[in-house]
Amino acid sequence: MTTKERVNVSGTIALKSQDGRYMKVFNEDGLRFHDDTLDDDAKFTVTKLKNGNISLKGPNGKIVNMYYVSDVKCAGPHGGVEFGVIQSGGNWIKLTISGYQGMGSRCKFLSSVPGHEAYHGSLAVKENEDHSCYFSVEKLD
Repeated sequence: MTTKERVNVSGTIALKSQDGRYMKVFNEDGLRFHDDTLDDDAKFTVTKLKNGNISLKGPNGKIVNMYYVSDVKCAGPHGGVEFGVIQSGGNWIKLTISGYQGMGSRCKFLSSVPGHEAYHGSLAVKENEDHSCYFSVEKLD
C-alpha cells in the first residue's frame, strides 16, 4: 500500500466489521457490531490527539473508554481510549490500544466481538489480532 492509499480516519466516520456490521451505540453507552444499516447510532466523531493517536466520540455525546484492559464502551464524559491506527491495506485499519496501567508494554486491539457480560454492552479488547480486529472506515463528512 502506498502513502496515497492511506485510509482517512478523521471527521465523522462509521466503522464496519469484516462481515459488514456497523459499530453502534446502544442502551445509552453500550457498543456492538449489530447490523448492516448505517444510521445515527453508527456515527462517531474522530479527535486527533497530539501524540498521533485518535479518540472516538459517539452519537450519545460520550467518549469511547476502556474498562480495565479488556473492554470498551461509549460511556466517558472525557478522556477515553487513545487508539493507534494501523493501515492494513485497501480500506482496512486496525485500532490499537497501548500504554494503559496494567498493560505493561503490550499492544492490544479493538475487536468487533462482544465484551464481558458484566459490562452490559462492551466490545472486547484482544491480546492478539484476528479477523475481528479489522475495520473498514466510511467517511461521513
